[in-house]
Order: sequence, then C-alpha cells, then structure tokens
Amino acid sequence: MKQEMVDVAIVGYGPVSKLLTALLGHKGWKVGVYERFSEAYPLPRAVHLDDEVARMLQTILPKSELERILQPVPDLYEWRNAERQLLLALDFSQEGISGWPGHLFFNQPELEKVMDVACSNQSTVNVNMGKEAISLREFDDHVELTVKDQEGEVRTIHAKYVVGCDGANSFVRQTMDPTITDLGFAADWLVVDIVTKEEREWNPMNLQLCDPARPTTVVSGGPGKRRWEFMALPGETKEKLNNEDVAWRLLEPWDINSSNAVLERHAVYTFKALWADEWQKGRLILAGDAAHLTPPFMGQGMCSGLRDSMNLAWKLDLILSGKAADSILKTYTAERKPHIREVVEAALFLGTVICVTDPQEARKRDEAFFTGSVPEFPEFPFLTEGMLYQSTDGKNKYTGKLSFQGQVEYRGKTGLFDDVVGNGWTIMSPLNDPKQVLTEEQMEFLASIGAKFIEISESLEGKEVLSDIAVDVDGKYKQYFNETGLEAVVVRPDFYIFGGAESLADLPLLVEDLSKQFDRFKIPALN
Repeated sequence: MKQEMVDVAIVGYGPVSKLLTALLGHKGWKVGVYERFSEAYPLPRAVHLDDEVARMLQTILPKSELERILQPVPDLYEWRNAERQLLLALDFSQEGISGWPGHLFFNQPELEKVMDVACSNQSTVNVNMGKEAISLREFDDHVELTVKDQEGEVRTIHAKYVVGCDGANSFVRQTMDPTITDLGFAADWLVVDIVTKEEREWNPMNLQLCDPARPTTVVSGGPGKRRWEFMALPGETKEKLNNEDVAWRLLEPWDINSSNAVLERHAVYTFKALWADEWQKGRLILAGDAAHLTPPFMGQGMCSGLRDSMNLAWKLDLILSGKAADSILKTYTAERKPHIREVVEAALFLGTVICVTDPQEARKRDEAFFTGSVPEFPEFPFLTEGMLYQSTDGKNKYTGKLSFQGQVEYRGKTGLFDDVVGNGWTIMSPLNDPKQVLTEEQMEFLASIGAKFIEISESLEGKEVLSDIAVDVDGKYKQYFNETGLEAVVVRPDFYIFGGAESLADLPLLVEDLSKQFDRFKIPALN
C-alpha cells in the first residue's frame, strides 16, 4: 500500500477546495487534494458571486483573469409579478466595499479552470483526480486518509488535518457524524443553462418573475450565457421536469429556441436549508456544502463556501507555523456558523416571497409591495463572534464588518490595495505613522503575526518616502475614513475588521485585546 505525508489533505476539488488549496500552497504548506471524479465537472452550477468573494479570488488570481471571466451587472435586478408589474428594483450596478462591483456573474467551469492553474502553480500542492476517499482514522498527531483509484489501487495519506470540501453528500461529514440543523425547507427547481448563438440585449439582465403560475428566475450565466430557474409546481415530479423537451417548452415564452441558443444543461435541484452544528472535530474539518446548504435566492451558496476557505486558511497557517494551538479552530465554527445561519434565513425569507403559487396569496404579496407594507428585507450579515474586538461600551460598530479596498500607489506600483500592498493582518490609518502610539511589546507581538502598518495618504508630498505609505489614488479611502469616523482599523487576513479606533489613541486598546486573544491559543509549553 502506497503512503504519503502532507500537512493538509483536502477531500473534493470544487471552488471551495481550490481556494483553500491555493491559499495554503502559497504559504508553502504541503497540500494533497483527492477528488473521486477523474475529470472536472464541465457544466455550469453557481453563476453569481459578490465583491467580497471577488476580493478573495484576487488573492490567488490576477485581476486581469478575473475581469475576463466575471461579468458585472450594468443595471437593476428586477422583481415583477405575473402581469410584469414592477414589485422591486435592486441596483446591482453599485461598487462594493471590497473594490469590485457588488454583483458579478460567471461561468463556473471557466472560473474553476483558472483556479486549478493557481493551485497547480504551487510547488507544494499535489492534486489527485480519480481518487475516492474510503476511510479515515484519527490519531493524536495526524489523520490517516485512505483513498482508492479507479483501478482499485489503495493509498494511505498521513495528514496533520483533513478538510472535507466534498459537497452535500460529504464522506468526511459522515465520518464526523455531527448533528444537523435542518430548517425543513425543500423545493425542486429545474435549472436550465443556455449559450446564445447571437448577440442579444437582455432587459433587464436579471429578473425574478414572481408569477404564481410558475415562479421563475432569469439571470446571466456569465459572458454569452443565460440561466433560467423554473420552480416545480405541485404534482410535478423531478423525472417529469428533468427533460430536454420540457426545458425547450419552458424557454419558448422567452423567445429561446434551438435556432438562437444551445441548451448547455438542464437539471433539477432540490433546494435545502440546513447546516452541520459542528464544522470541526479534532483534526477533521468541514467547508462549503459539506458544512451547510442554502437556497439560491440570494446567490450565496458558493460564496458562503469560499468564505469558509478564507477563514480556515489563515488559522491553519497559524497552527502549522507553530504560532497558535489547534484550539484556534474552535473560532472557525464560532464565526462562520452564525453568519451562514443568517444567510440561510435571509435566503428563506426571499424564498417565501418568491415561491408563492396560490394566486390569491400572490395578489396580497403584490399589494404589499405596491403599498410599501412588505416586510423589510434582511440586511446582509457580518461577523459577530470569535476573534473580534468587543469594546466594553459597545461602540465599536465596525467590528466584524468588511474592510475597504480601493486603488492605491505603493512602492511605485498602482493597483488595488491587496495586489500592491498584500494582505494578512493589517493596521491602516489616514494619520501619520500609526505605530507611534504603540508600545515596543505590542510592536513585537504584531511582528510575530506578520502584521503590516499602512498609512493611507493623499500624496507623498512633504513626506519621507517610507515603505509603509500608500497613496489614496482616487480619494475613496479618504471618503471611507470620513464616513466611518475611524482613525485606524485592524484588519484580519480574511478582510474583516477586528476592530476600529475612532481615535488613534485607542489603537493600543485594540492591539492589546488582539494580543490577549492570541494568548488564549498559545501552544502549551513542553515540560
């Protein structure tokens, strides 16, 4: 039986796995990936991501590649009723806080192709296709993962940690056997993807048709592609819906036929709302659909999984580099589960508005929109638990929210902040030399976690040219700091704000709190 040793073994090789693999590989950790299928899935699945996720992808992919495959939304996301009356118009063209358009559409196979290259470019990464995980045995200091190829050859992998990115039917989750919180939602929808044969204007580009005769979603599928999602009606079976003739018939009212489009895919999905109650048990960890399933009404399924990877990557790096004990992994579930719970509940809220098939109830819903009495839509969640600064007066309202990314000039290069400055623990301030208020001990602690100090300046005029000054190219950082009233922010490696200081004099309080939180996860001294 062949054996190999890795720092992290990842089961599954979808987008969630690819991001985690590339991030760990970039840090120099030995990563083994084991995917039971011999080839990448060639058809589209997820089609939407937001600016936060675009920023995550920016850590492993060139901006030019992302701009090539991501399609921004130039206008509104419209909700209309059966009579095509406008119920709601959401502006999807706005720029997000993360330096990218707030909403982007893409073709998943194309995205995964460039993510695969990002993984393959890491010398410490080994991707194994056609290798199915068949057993897991956990020991005090490692996990033994056994995989089998399609010829029946068995291999054992010794890994310090195993991460299950292996989807809704996760083998790793079955081994962990966590309890599941299931909100009891299940709805079948026929998902149809087409490739257009000709240039065509779509107005609107993205539409939610709240028609009780057949609730329907119509969105971009990335450049040159479109997606329709048709809700199954009472009495319709999956077998009846998942049929090419049915797909073409449902597309007819939209002027889509074989003369102007290619039917790329049709599949029936059962949308669910659930999550595992524990995402980490010993050296076994879950991420993505293995940990949670969310209905697609917010377009956050894949996005949520990529947030898992971003959160997990920097914590595994701390553990593997000996800077933190593995008890820090407890913050992974503590931070991500409340966030996904709110995402799932928000998606369900939208689903209850969309999935109305009773004409009388639909008329009541429409009237609520027309009269402005529809319940307020839930706001998108931020982090509320885990490694975050909580001030005693509760005034630190930016804790757990996303940090800002804009264009800067840094060391002679101009571009998005992460591309020219880098990421990781970062202290940003629009004031001169934010380090001046910290003690030597605090500076040593920040150096130990690789934190960077960046002064955001309107220009270099009158300043010594120091490596920690970034010029605010278009004034958006100035706008951000003015609007928030902050004089410094401590940003985590996953772009969330650990804490913000309204006065630079308060920065030592944040750093001291962060140091104490790290102390909780110190590696116990050997006797």
